[in-house]
This record gives sequence, structure tokens and C-alpha cells, in this order.
Amino acid sequence: MNQLAGRTAIVTGGTGALGRAVTFELLTRGANVMCTYLKDEELNGSLLLRQSFGDRVVFGKADVIRQPHVAKLVSKTEEMFSRIDILVNVVGGFTMGPIGATGEDDWDAMMGMNLKSAFLCSRAVVPVMIMNGWGRIVNVGSRPALKGSARMSAYGASKAGVLNLTQSMAEELREHDITVNAVIPGTMDTPGNRASMPDGDYSKWVPPPDVARVVAFLSSEEARSVSGAFVPVFGKS
Repeated sequence: MNQLAGRTAIVTGGTGALGRAVTFELLTRGANVMCTYLKDEELNGSLLLRQSFGDRVVFGKADVIRQPHVAKLVSKTEEMFSRIDILVNVVGGFTMGPIGATGEDDWDAMMGMNLKSAFLCSRAVVPVMIMNGWGRIVNVGSRPALKGSARMSAYGASKAGVLNLTQSMAEELREHDITVNAVIPGTMDTPGNRASMPDGDYSKWVPPPDVARVVAFLSSEEARSVSGAFVPVFGKS
């Protein structure tokens, strides 16, 4: 399970339900990981990783929709681990409602959390990856990005932008041995989703570790021929 030994990854939103699963999977496969978080209380569920993996996991406080924070994050990662090989853009947000009730602030928030964060972080690590001659970028899409859904205009549009960004970067970076892909999870079985959808059929939801294993594959040398792909992880939903 050491396919990623010697590699260094940045996982944005690494302290959330999916982010923790991705971080754990990458660490288990041998990578060093820099996890971003925004609020101190987000660390509560992630500190056990330090007990298991020691200095191979570092937590960096960063608002990844702000360019100075992203620049500092990249600099700190290089300082700690001397390289950056993998970027997993997990940070994101969700809101829903009819288009007539979607405020400009709601729209801007979705574009910032879901699309701008992926753009800023990708733009920051690409020069490092080009210099190293190897890189893996994995974004997180969503079903509404593939086909518009009622009451999800802002969210779906932002995630559609993530998928377009994924394919554009994949074409641009192919010659540098840098792959760019996206996973598209179905409804994930997280505490937040259970709280917001208490009547849901949890048995059909996707466990975050299942998504994390796909991310880990796309982050590996074995996935060198896969770029510009949208990989569905829908479970039974």
C-alpha cells in the first residue's frame, strides 16, 4: 500500500468528512499530506491522524478563496516537505433554492467555494508540478454539474465550472506528465447529510472512504493515462 511513498499532497478541506477520508487514504498509501482548514474547531475530528502518522500530516489554516492564503499554503508545504506532487480540491459548499430566491451573495459564495478555490489552488501548484515533471490534480464535481437540477442553479453552475476547468487543465498540462481529473460522488453518507436529510435512505448513500479510494488511484502513477476524466462514484443512489 505504498504506491504514493515519497509523494506530497495538498488536500483542501482536509478536515471535513470527505477530506479526512482522502487524507487518511493518501497517508495510508505512503504520501505526506498538508490539510487545509478554516476554523479551529474543524481540527477536532482530525487530530487522531497525527497520532497515527506523525509529522507526515500537517494542518495549515487557509482560506483557499484568497490568493495570499493559497500562496502561503504552497510555500509552507514546500518548506515542510520540499515538494508538491498531488492536489485534491475538496473544499466546497452547497446551497439550494429557486432561482428567484437565489441572492447575489449565494451565487458568489458558490462560485468562490467551489470554483475559485479550485482555480487558485491549481494555478499555485502547477508551476511546481511542471518543474518536477509530474503531478496529479483531482477535483470534486457533482451530479448537478452534469445535468441541471431544479433549485440548484448556483451550485450546479459552479460545479459545472469545476468540470470544465478540469478538462481545460488536462489538455493544457498533458505534455508535462500532469493529469487532471474529477470524481463525481453521489449523495455521501456524512453527518451533515444525515442531519439535513433525516428521511433519506442511508443504505444507498456513498461512504466517503469509497470516494477516497478513487481519489487515491487518480493520484497515483497507475493512473498516468487517465486525464480529463469525470469518474462517477454514485453507489446505489
